[in-house]
Amino acid sequence: MILIAAIENHKNPEIDALIAEYIKRLQPLHPVSVTLLPAARVQSSALQQQKETESLLKLAKPGDTLFLMDETGKATNSLEFANLITQSLNQSRGKIIVCIGGAYGFTSDAKQKFPKLKMSEWVFPHQIARLVLVEQIYRSFNIIKGTGYHHT
Repeated sequence: MILIAAIENHKNPEIDALIAEYIKRLQPLHPVSVTLLPAARVQSSALQQQKETESLLKLAKPGDTLFLMDETGKATNSLEFANLITQSLNQSRGKIIVCIGGAYGFTSDAKQKFPKLKMSEWVFPHQIARLVLVEQIYRSFNIIKGTGYHHT
């Protein structure tokens, strides 16, 4: 199971429909789901970062593999990402959880503890980041299965 966990307060039905379509396409390949957690409503950006990081990390159980989507993370192309997914599925005893943090990202402790992945040099709104991530997971499983979806 792959879980995309994101801090999100803004609904966009069009983007949500596209994400749901990719999740539906993924089901025959591998179970993937999305969990949205609300942003912390506090005055301090540091406290918001802490509370949101904690709420995401609470989703992980022993044996799960956690990745943080972070602008300081490792950039990968689609083939490298597919290899990372394969390796993680082979080594993980639990779920693979890919986290998209809130507006202020993750705490420095979390960034030191968990592997970080960089989606792009660009910054995206959270809904678009979720869409790009779920499409890349779909692309990864098609690369793994050799379906021809990904042209190299």
